[in-house]
Parts: sequence; C-alpha cells; structure tokens
Amino acid sequence: MDTTTIIEQIQARGERITLSRRLVIDALGHTHEHLTINDIQGHIQAQNPAHPVSDTTVYRILQWLKDLGWVSQTDMGQTGIVYALMSDPCHHHLICLTCGATITIEDAAFVPLREQLSRDYGFEVRVDHMAIYGQCAQCRQEQSHSCQ
Repeated sequence: MDTTTIIEQIQARGERITLSRRLVIDALGHTHEHLTINDIQGHIQAQNPAHPVSDTTVYRILQWLKDLGWVSQTDMGQTGIVYALMSDPCHHHLICLTCGATITIEDAAFVPLREQLSRDYGFEVRVDHMAIYGQCAQCRQEQSHSCQ
C-alpha cells in the first residue's frame, strides 16, 4: 500500500495530517526496510532540509501511528528499536545473540500460538512484529566444534 492511501485512510478516520506527520509517513514508505528514528530523520533531512523534525516529534508521531495500527515497533537488539509500516506483509525476526544475524520468518509461524492462547485463555494476541533472540544454527555448530 502506498503512503498516499495510508494518509487518506488516516484522514478518513478524522485524524489531521500535519507536514511533520506526512514527512514521517513518507520516510517510512520510501523503503521496505525497518528504520530507526535516526534513519527517519536522515531521510527527512535529505528530502526536505527546510523542515527538520526533532527526535521527540518523530517519536511522538511513530507512537501515534503505532496506536492507529499503521506502524510496528520492534527491538532488534544491537540495531536498536526499529519501525516499519504495517502495510507490508507481516513478518518477524530471529536474531542471533552471538553473530547478530537476522532471519526473517513469516507470520504464519505464530498462527498456532495465537489459536492456542485464544482457546486456552480467551486472549486475542496482537503480534505486529516480533524479534525472538537465540543462537543461529551456524553459531551453535561453531560452538559445538570449539568445545571438542
């Protein structure tokens, strides 16, 4: 989904789209990558140097978009907190604590967990974007060889 459609849908909900809000949404929409607040500010500065946006303002806008369900926020470990538009296919990450490798996994891996939590606890799980930490196969293999 393009950023124009997202902005139109947000406006249809009665929300105002200020220039700062538009710039943050555009920054998120220019890539399918996960962006830090600094990445977003860098994009805004490069595209619109006459209108800098402070970290506090970017953070507040990201929290607003997250509350509206348009942005996911994920702690990616050493990379830090990253944000992405929810219009992209929902996916999650496995992050190796040893080498920092990131493996993308599809949302379908969480369907059985959501169903079980709903069935057993009557709890509807909202998993927008998750990072799961552990050790990748290569690091586990290297560690087992170094122990011999």
